[in-house]
Amino acid sequence: MSELKNYAEIKFVNPVLIDILQHYAENNVLATFVSESGEISMKFRLTEPQQEAPKSCEQVLSLLFALLESNSESPVGKIYAQYKTEILRETVLRLSHVLDGFGTVKISMNTSVKVPGKSDQTVTKHTEFTLNRTKTETKTLNE
Repeated sequence: MSELKNYAEIKFVNPVLIDILQHYAENNVLATFVSESGEISMKFRLTEPQQEAPKSCEQVLSLLFALLESNSESPVGKIYAQYKTEILRETVLRLSHVLDGFGTVKISMNTSVKVPGKSDQTVTKHTEFTLNRTKTETKTLNE
């Protein structure tokens, strides 16, 4: 995909999302985008190069599903296309756990668009985004 001008690369850890996807994908397909350490790393063609970087886990999940849907030729995109209803149903049923499952999310977007009226000129834009989530734990002490 390095030859693509418009693409997004997403890296994150989310064990709940992996659990959902492993119900529908074979291990060899999972191995194409999930590392041994549990990090998910996916690269997608952008069909709409003007997309903004997400600012919350909800927006990350929305972007991820939009990219899966528009990249049905990729191994994970094929799984999503085949089991879309089931994956979305399970994600919604476990939504709070899916959203809590995100830690650090790194997104890199590369876009290249032609300048209107000048077919030989393009504007290239590279955007990097990191969403850091920290988990806090509250303990109540009994007196």
